[in-house]
Amino acid sequence: MKKLKVGFLGAGEMARIHAEILRDMAEVEITAVNSRHKKSAADLIKRLQFEKADAYSDFEQMLAEKDLDLLYISLPPAAHQGELEKAAAKGINIFIEKPIAINESRARSMIEAVKEADVISQVGYHYRFAAGVQKLKELIDNGQAGKQALLQGHYFCNSLHSNWWRQQELSGGQIYEQIIHLYDLALFLFGDYQSAEGILTNCCHQNIEGYTIEDNSLSLIHFKSGAIGSIAGSNCAVPGSWNKELTVICGNLTVNFENIEKSVFKYHQGAEVEREVFDSDQDLYYLENRDFIDAVLENREARVPISEGLKAIKLISEIKENNKKRAEQNV
Repeated sequence: MKKLKVGFLGAGEMARIHAEILRDMAEVEITAVNSRHKKSAADLIKRLQFEKADAYSDFEQMLAEKDLDLLYISLPPAAHQGELEKAAAKGINIFIEKPIAINESRARSMIEAVKEADVISQVGYHYRFAAGVQKLKELIDNGQAGKQALLQGHYFCNSLHSNWWRQQELSGGQIYEQIIHLYDLALFLFGDYQSAEGILTNCCHQNIEGYTIEDNSLSLIHFKSGAIGSIAGSNCAVPGSWNKELTVICGNLTVNFENIEKSVFKYHQGAEVEREVFDSDQDLYYLENRDFIDAVLENREARVPISEGLKAIKLISEIKENNKKRAEQNV
């Protein structure tokens, strides 16, 4: 069996997660890792014992020397400099971590490149692969959930993360680089939005040098269906704890997601409330990778193509812009 040749752009934590999963898939072979610092690429290759992989610091050299079938892109949002477009033009299928770009125009360029090249793409929105999320989406789409009413989520943590993560011009902020997962789920489940407002503040990190992003955010979303939603984020919560919850209320059903992977469905259409629990029995990162590899092998669209990567960017951009306008008016 001919194996799919895989290259990596970026050698950080997300690259490691995906590479470890791919290492155990018989259909693929990692042959190249590219990082701004060649040593980082070499360290990842050594750590995961990719005997047939070469380390690069020059992306165009990697493309020229390696006959890749797949490229995994794990870069900070502002670090994309046309690499995806060059890879797509060579017919290389693309897996890209979220958010796919730092702004809408950059995201559109990427989407157009994938479309023109007719390659398969996947965005790293792994929450979508949770069993409860898939079940709820099915019930909403077939009408069994009833009228969409309310969506409420939060993402609470407390970490300084990487240096680039703390800089607005590099990451876009916590709401953009991290909490975007919940905004993606909101749009996936409730559809397009009509309007969105939000407040973003820095309450706990004003004395941290180089910390230019918000550490608390709260948004209100009005969906075109008539439903409403709110999503809160904080980087001031319990250190070392990553708390992600989501509640979705529909006319016949209420669902509580605990850290997304576990969900409790409460059906309340009749007089009695029926309860059903979903707990993802497979790692969500594995599931999104498995879907991408199968999509390439079967020559079909992956479940989260790159076009999906623009939707939450547009929503968050509107929230941030409205917050900026409000702040300017109050000066």
